[in-house]
Amino acid sequence: MGLSLKIAFVIHKLAGRSGGAERILVGTANEMARRGHQVWILHHENRGIGPFYECDKQVTVRNLFKRPLEKVAKERWERRERLRERLPHFFPFTRIQWEMSHGGFVRKLREFIDNEAPDALIPFLPSAITPCAIAARRRNVRVVASTHNEPRQDYENRKRWDKNPIDVRLRTEVLKEIDRILVLLPEYRNWYPAALQPKIGILANPIRPSDKEALASAKREKLIVAVGRLSEVKRFDLLIETWLDLHSRYPDWKVEIYGDGPDRDSLESMIRTYGLSDRVTLKGVTKEIDAQYLRASLMCHPSQYEGFPLAVCEALAHGVPVVGFDDCSGLNALVKHGENGILADGSKPKNIALLESLDSLLSDEALRNSLSSEAPRSVSQYAPEIIYDRWEEVIEDVIACGEDDY
Repeated sequence: MGLSLKIAFVIHKLAGRSGGAERILVGTANEMARRGHQVWILHHENRGIGPFYECDKQVTVRNLFKRPLEKVAKERWERRERLRERLPHFFPFTRIQWEMSHGGFVRKLREFIDNEAPDALIPFLPSAITPCAIAARRRNVRVVASTHNEPRQDYENRKRWDKNPIDVRLRTEVLKEIDRILVLLPEYRNWYPAALQPKIGILANPIRPSDKEALASAKREKLIVAVGRLSEVKRFDLLIETWLDLHSRYPDWKVEIYGDGPDRDSLESMIRTYGLSDRVTLKGVTKEIDAQYLRASLMCHPSQYEGFPLAVCEALAHGVPVVGFDDCSGLNALVKHGENGILADGSKPKNIALLESLDSLLSDEALRNSLSSEAPRSVSQYAPEIIYDRWEEVIEDVIACGEDDY
């Protein structure tokens, strides 16, 4: 098409958030702006801070939520939120609760569409996909849904997203109204019903390759890194428990865990209780993670499930072999056992399987070096120029096509 398009990337919560989906959204929006498109990033949340990741000056970041700044308005909002949380979990209260949680987002999106006339909305994650699909009804705007997890986790796992049964139902119902549904890996498209298959597109995350000179001159330390949100699904507690059994065998090795989240206090308590404070460190969030990858000899990523784990791909791009589980979705599509990492046997007790896998690498420097050499090549197909070209092609194609073409 080659025309300047009006593209609105949409995510529910962005303020101060350092997650993978937020990073991909900001990076993609920045690149589309550099390519000459008019780009917005829209979010809707009662927080008055900006994005964690730096946005290009040509990208317009807009919080659609009208924040209650005065004390009286804040108190009124807090009372409203307490009421919403106390509402019974059955109809019609679930409808009222859904409107209180999502209705304002939908209304503000409709106002934006009517005022700015974007060519496409690009919602990231179900919490934005559903409101965008509803807001776009009977309006001349295309919707390209960007999913960032294994579909079963987004649509079947009741612990994720809004547990309101109305929202659970709407998440799948609105998919038929969306123009294109982007999934991260080919195997994820199989979850969707036959009627939606023509709308499914495969679009992985961009992974920036490591600088060749930096990679060649990297000074690898006896260091294991782990990177991700400190939450139950990442299972960093399993890594700490395993290191309790391994640290005496490898006294020169250390573990550094990068990230933040709700489990920070409990993980810190584990480290102190096990007497590992000089061996295992919670390092918090850093914008200099590339430098840490170039120090590391190994990554441990014991997550329960993933969509397309950015930390894993970035570690591989920096020549860091990865240890994870063979039953972890996303990771098991990227880490090839004996080629760029080691996949622990998920059918065994998790602590035993992880211990065996870590031990096999820590005790074998030649194997680590072999896996390290192969790691960057294993993610080369996700180079940013390849992925961003594909993004632009998808957006242009969806805008050029009518809904009847699917």
